[in-house]
Amino acid sequence: MSESTTKKKYRTSDLYYAAYLKTAQIKLVGHEREGKRIFFLFEFDPSLNQLQQEYFNRTGKVPALTYADEIKAMKALTHMAY
Repeated sequence: MSESTTKKKYRTSDLYYAAYLKTAQIKLVGHEREGKRIFFLFEFDPSLNQLQQEYFNRTGKVPALTYADEIKAMKALTHMAY
């Protein structure tokens, strides 16, 4: 997985983590393709470190149905980008 903060944007290629961030109200500002990979671009937010820690420690709490809907939306976005 690749994440970085450049120009006040946060980017990740992890579809499930991107869906989690979107469900946690982090604004998706776009996506970009690099080869066969899609990167999701989010507006930088000070809560990103805490959200990342909660996600990978399996302690994050988001609405399950909203998360499932965001996964579907991210997958659709990924398929449109090709």
